[in-house]
Amino acid sequence: MRTRSFRITFLGLAMAASTALAVPPAATAAPVAPTALPTCTTWSTHFAAYTTDYVVHVPTLGRNTFNKSCALRYGAKNDAVKVLQRALRYCSGYSLSIDGQYGSNTRGAVLNLQQRMNASYNAGLQEDGEYGPATSDWVKFPVWTYPGNVMTNGCDHSPF
Repeated sequence: MRTRSFRITFLGLAMAASTALAVPPAATAAPVAPTALPTCTTWSTHFAAYTTDYVVHVPTLGRNTFNKSCALRYGAKNDAVKVLQRALRYCSGYSLSIDGQYGSNTRGAVLNLQQRMNASYNAGLQEDGEYGPATSDWVKFPVWTYPGNVMTNGCDHSPF
């Protein structure tokens, strides 16, 4: 009788332990959406490579902050868009009006630039028509005289 009681008790404890130790399936967390970059608001002025006689203007988050962790998207309307439009028109050959509005023509030019850079240089750019830090590395900007701020016929990449 004692053996039987022991077996029942042991089996009961084992079942209780297995129930207590059972781990519920892990809840799958919802994918975290990437944080959208703030909109570029204006530009920063940088000396062109290897000179202090010429500068380039690059879209940034704030005037002369040198913070290019920002983006320009469809619908944006500001001076940063004008800087980008000048770059696309005078250095990449796109027929754009420089009106400061990131509309379908500007988006199309940026998208085409991203596609060209990926096809020609395997740039790894996301082809979304948005201007952001990754795309800015592949855009050439007009070179301006310093001082005087007169646009030259030259183009250069952002020095930062």
